[in-house]
Amino acid sequence: HVTCLLFIGCLPGLFCLCRLSWKWLLAFSFVLALPRLLWQPGLGQPAEGAKYVYGLGLYWNLVMAICFASPLIIFSCCWSQPLLLLPFLGYFLWARVVSKAELKDGAAWPWFSIQEWGFHAFRRYIRLRIHVHPELQQYPPEKPVVLAVHPHGVASDYRILLDGMLYEALPKREVLALSASVLFYIPMVRELALWTRCVDARKAVAARALKHRKSLMVIPGGEQEQIRTVEGKEEVFLQKRMGFIKLALEQNAAVVPCYAFGCVDLYSTYSNLFFKPREWLRKTLGVCIPIYRGALGFLPLRKPVHLVLGAPLELPALKTAGQPTEEELQRAHGKYVEALKNLYDEEKHQFGNADRELTIS
Repeated sequence: HVTCLLFIGCLPGLFCLCRLSWKWLLAFSFVLALPRLLWQPGLGQPAEGAKYVYGLGLYWNLVMAICFASPLIIFSCCWSQPLLLLPFLGYFLWARVVSKAELKDGAAWPWFSIQEWGFHAFRRYIRLRIHVHPELQQYPPEKPVVLAVHPHGVASDYRILLDGMLYEALPKREVLALSASVLFYIPMVRELALWTRCVDARKAVAARALKHRKSLMVIPGGEQEQIRTVEGKEEVFLQKRMGFIKLALEQNAAVVPCYAFGCVDLYSTYSNLFFKPREWLRKTLGVCIPIYRGALGFLPLRKPVHLVLGAPLELPALKTAGQPTEEELQRAHGKYVEALKNLYDEEKHQFGNADRELTIS
């Protein structure tokens, strides 16, 4: 736990020393430790009440702000103390030239995914549960599968929380999650992604993982789905998303339809606000800026999320191994869309979605 605090606080602490004073460092250290003082599960405190919610809210907003502001913090520190360029440059060269873990098998840290205070608290906050189909439990772990998760949601918080639960839900199956390449260029975000078994989403990396008998988790809707998420509307953008199906056909891997019930209820969304300029940014620069509001800043509304992992769908055999034709791809994609729709319709009554229909765009 001390290691996690040091990791989260290292850059802001350095900023305090470089740009402010040691008094600011002491104040920030107190704020950083405060969430763990407000809620102490080791003392048997329940995941309820104002102290728990405010503690988690403070923690999650700090993490989000620090991680995504890390390039600006580093720039400011180096501007104040130019010699700091050397260690930061060394870090960048090690990460992007020497290690390149995101292009291999990642850099999993099971303890962090399972035990980290914030992840543990967040999972209890949204009551995250995984429901695994018996056929998937019995499916040979040495046979790789592609876990296709829908919908993306406005922030997909559940993805980073899932990794620590998959060690128990799928104990003998090594699952790597495909993530956007840009995340591995942002300090701290890169580490959080690697420690929770994320790898670069480029095709060569995904194909390598499946060849090495590792399973993959993908969220096919991606940024297109993220920017269009509407609170309370069950919609997935899948009609033109065939890359994961093609990959599974080429590598002879089964595809598992998965649905996160409750995902679209976590935030109040404003999808139509400034949609055209935001969509232009997404298409032109690959930068997705969803507009949404949670309970406390980045902390979502307290709604339960149930992730249902369906039965493995073995796709039709190809005429030429590893080289699906357009007709074979379309047929396999149609079969998958039907399986996802069936999964949703079969399970929606259990999780409060009986009055909602799934729209596949």
